[in-house]
Amino acid sequence: MEKRSPRGDADRHASKKLAAVLRTDIAEGRYAPGARLPSYRQLAERHGVVVNTAQAAVRLLQAEGRVAIRPGSGTVVLAESDALPEGLRGELEEVQGRLRQTQEALSAAEKAVTALLGRLPAGAFGETRQELGNSG
Repeated sequence: MEKRSPRGDADRHASKKLAAVLRTDIAEGRYAPGARLPSYRQLAERHGVVVNTAQAAVRLLQAEGRVAIRPGSGTVVLAESDALPEGLRGELEEVQGRLRQTQEALSAAEKAVTALLGRLPAGAFGETRQELGNSG
């Protein structure tokens, strides 16, 4: 299995932490339904994170149905009635987790194939390509 970089884990943790802060701000009415969230850059500056982390945090809220990202006009807080039901949110998070695992497995498989192809003798690769060309 492919190892994650410590920085990648830290970035994921930071985005989840920021999403939790924003979730609380929304729940406590600091950002009412229909209000726009600050820009990614403003969120990053206010919370001491990089812009990509702020963007990831907002996307987490979007996946939960708490905000809508509108290109060109910003991120708008949705009314609670527009948010995903708790059960559906859990299912969505489960599917997202499986997708992440699948992406990691695919990446590891691609690296393994690349390593195996690198070990093939020069002539074998040409024959393999011809065989592949004749099979389709």
